[in-house]
Amino acid sequence: MSKTQKRKLVRLFDTLAAGPWQPDAGWQDERIKKNCGLVAAAGFSEKVLPLACVAVELLQQREPDTVRGIMYACVSVGWLPDTTAQSYGKIQRILDTLRKRGVVPFKWIVDNVRATEKPSSWSGLADFADTVATAYRKDFWAALLDYVCIIVEKDTVAGRISPVTREYDVPLHPLRGFSSTSFAFSIADEWREIKKPIHAYYIGDHDPSGRDIERSIRERLAELSGKEFAWKRLAVEPEHFAQFNIIPLEPKRRDSRYQRFADKFGDRCAEVEAVPADALRGMVEEAIKSHIPAAEWARLQEIEAQEKQSWNEVMRGMRGATG
Repeated sequence: MSKTQKRKLVRLFDTLAAGPWQPDAGWQDERIKKNCGLVAAAGFSEKVLPLACVAVELLQQREPDTVRGIMYACVSVGWLPDTTAQSYGKIQRILDTLRKRGVVPFKWIVDNVRATEKPSSWSGLADFADTVATAYRKDFWAALLDYVCIIVEKDTVAGRISPVTREYDVPLHPLRGFSSTSFAFSIADEWREIKKPIHAYYIGDHDPSGRDIERSIRERLAELSGKEFAWKRLAVEPEHFAQFNIIPLEPKRRDSRYQRFADKFGDRCAEVEAVPADALRGMVEEAIKSHIPAAEWARLQEIEAQEKQSWNEVMRGMRGATG
C-alpha cells in the first residue's frame, strides 16, 4: 500500500469515527477495516467514500435488502439527510459500483422475486435423476392444522422476506400495488380448496395508498373466496416509528384517501423499506412459527429425510440403468 493510500485510509477512519453512527464493533474492528479497505480500492471520491463504507456495513448486517432499504438505513443512522430521489440515486450508484467491483455480492441486493422463465430440460435421464434426487421436498403443511400465507404490497418487499418463506415452504404473494381481479381470484381460487383455517399475514406501506391497498385486497379475497380467514398486518404499524427509528414521511394531502388515513393514524407515513430487512424477516418467521408445533415439525423432517434416502436409492438405480 502506498503512502498516499495509507493517508487516505487514515482520513477515512477519522471521518467515520467523527460521524453520527458507529457499528457495535467500532470502525477499528479488523473485519470492518478490511471491508473499508476494499471499498476504498473501488475508486470512490473521498467525499463519497465514508457513505459507501457505512452502506456496506449496514448491508452486511441486513442482507438481502433493497437499494431503497439501504437508503432508509443510511437516513436512520444520520449518514443521509432525507429519502429524496437524490439520496436514492446516491446509494444506487454506490451499490452498483460495489457490485461491479466485486466488493458486494450481487445476491445481497434484491429488487423483486421475478425469475427468468424457461421450460425445464435435461441432457438425459441421468441428468434428470440427479436433479430430482435433490429437488424433493415434503409438504409439511399438509399435516399441520393451519394454512398460512404472506401477502405483500411490493415485489421489493417479497425479495427481502423470501428467504424465510422459502425455508418454511409458505406461499408468498406480491401484489405490485392495487391488485387486479385476476390476481385476487388466483389466490381466492386456491383458498376455496383449503379445508383448514386460513391465516393471511400482510406487509405494506403505512400511508393512505398503502392502507387502501390492504383494504382492497382483503375485501376482494373475502368476496371472491367466500371464505372466512384470519388477517394480520405485520408492518408497517405506527409503533414501528419509535421501534426502528423511522423518519416519518408526510402524506400527500391531495390524495382522496388522505383524510380517512389522517383521522385514524395522523400525519406520519412510512414505506416498508424503512423497516430493517432483518426485522421484517424476524416478524415473518415469528408469525409462521406460531402455527408450527416444534415436535411435529421435527417429526416431519425425519420422515422427509427417510423419503429422500429411499428416493435417492431409486435414482441411483436409474443412473446405473442409463449409464
